[in-house]
Amino acid sequence: MLAQWAQRRVWRSPPEAIWLQRTARSFHQQSSPRSQVLRRQGIHAKPHPRLLRAGHQLSARALFTSSIPPILIPPAIFTGLLITLWTWKCFWIVVLQDKLLYLSWLPPFSRSETIANYEAECRPVNWTERPIRSLDGTRLTVCEGRIPAPGDRGREAAADPPRKRKSVVICYFQGNGGSTPLRLPLLSHVLRAIRDMSSSPPGEFDVEYTVVALSYRGYWTSSGRATQRGIELDAQALLEWVSQTFSAPDKDLQLVLWGHSLGAAVASKAALAYLSRADSPNGETSKLPIAGLVLEAPISSIKDMLISLYPQKWLPYRYLWPFSWNNWDVASYLEQMAHWQDRPANPPSENHMDGEAGSLCSQSAAPCSRALPPIFLMSAKEDEVIPPWVADQLEQKAKDLKLDLERKDVPGAMHIEGPLKVDGRKALVNFILKRTARRATDKSLNKYSAH
Repeated sequence: MLAQWAQRRVWRSPPEAIWLQRTARSFHQQSSPRSQVLRRQGIHAKPHPRLLRAGHQLSARALFTSSIPPILIPPAIFTGLLITLWTWKCFWIVVLQDKLLYLSWLPPFSRSETIANYEAECRPVNWTERPIRSLDGTRLTVCEGRIPAPGDRGREAAADPPRKRKSVVICYFQGNGGSTPLRLPLLSHVLRAIRDMSSSPPGEFDVEYTVVALSYRGYWTSSGRATQRGIELDAQALLEWVSQTFSAPDKDLQLVLWGHSLGAAVASKAALAYLSRADSPNGETSKLPIAGLVLEAPISSIKDMLISLYPQKWLPYRYLWPFSWNNWDVASYLEQMAHWQDRPANPPSENHMDGEAGSLCSQSAAPCSRALPPIFLMSAKEDEVIPPWVADQLEQKAKDLKLDLERKDVPGAMHIEGPLKVDGRKALVNFILKRTARRATDKSLNKYSAH
């Protein structure tokens, strides 16, 4: 017991305890046969891995600070953070490009708007909401607006024999932002201008004009998620729906495709697919002629869109176009349409193409020629989104391809204000009337110019 008490007293003192521990450890190492063997072989105990990591971090930090002058350390850190931020943002721009390109959520609450919200601004145009299905079954919404033709009242009293009534359907493809009801007042302005310019005695000018505005998938009340492939299917489904809905034995139906901004690419792609189906014997929808193609404030390609959004060459975002899976390209679509026109046509059949794009010609021994729809290019001089050189490129491309293109630069107009300005609206309506209502007199066309 006395020995145990003495040992406890010794261990209570920290210096003595440390000395005893070291002595016992050294005695154990010297007396251990294994330690003696390891010492003879030159093998020493390895330090703890934590000490190795700490030493490595210290050496790396010392290497970084000693390899560059101290005055350059803050700029190097700032540059590294900037490159990291750019890389992070570029990654999310590529991953979320569908959300950033198809802005169906802007402005806020746009998907909850209704036609009734803009009814007062659209009078006397009556707008109706129509449900349709895309080619893959996605539920879509179409807004249909019309004004009765000037000759409707006198048709019943007329003693002339019945003849085909001319009908023109303007298919409108919106840009990448907002909902369809937001654009109805603008479309109503155009319809009212068409009515004013085409006012004439019954029988002299007898054309019914209708506007159908497509709400892409993921926009407004349409279901699904917006993608390029899906929107292409939606545009083709709209043309098929128009063909089935407005065609009648007593109607001479024509189509006008009108696209704004990104919708110009949608309209161009839809026109290309529509004309290509004319080669198929079962292409029933291709029997309807396309009287004109309107490109309002168009984009030329996704690459040009990135360059216009980020004009600074030192920004990396403008160089992300190779990583985009959205490949809208109006110039490429125009080139493909020109190649379609140059290809030899199918052998003449009971109904074959001639004259206007997609029009029917009577059976004859002569081979059937192909024709593309005339193009109307409208650009806004004060466009804050699309630079002016985009329209210059498209115009030069059309000239190189020998396409029938008419251009109008609207002074003082911003990106969405082309048809709202008097000059732009007059040029647009003149193009539509010239390509569809060929019986219109110069007097009726000049009547609107006086306003």
